[in-house]
Amino acid sequence: MLITTPLHKHLNYCTMEIASKQKRILVLDNSGRMLSVVNEIMYYGDFDILTVYDQDAICDKAKAMRPDLIILDYLLLNNDCEQVCNDLKEEKVLENIPVIVVSAYRSKKILSAAYRCDALFLKPMDMEVLASRIDYLMAS
Repeated sequence: MLITTPLHKHLNYCTMEIASKQKRILVLDNSGRMLSVVNEIMYYGDFDILTVYDQDAICDKAKAMRPDLIILDYLLLNNDCEQVCNDLKEEKVLENIPVIVVSAYRSKKILSAAYRCDALFLKPMDMEVLASRIDYLMAS
């Protein structure tokens, strides 16, 4: 038999409150290239991270999850990263969620304004800078 006291109720409430404050990050990775980035992010903070591998499902997942941040792999199928970013920013319920684009291609000229992303990082990344930027974007 489980006995619930006011202290137990308070502890359960505190546990739920802490869990609800855990920041959520949605990652779109169609080929596994973002796995190292996700692992590094986990090292720098206690985040609830969901990785999606289907770029056609990203908007629906984001609407359902309401993440605090979205990270996209620049190299998506059909080179649609720009379109995915624009689709996310055009959705009323998603428009204020920060989006970070990660690319391994230094030679490609990626314009964050055209993509409407909030930050752009080139691999290899300084993970402390990325962690700092993640904290900043999720706080604003």
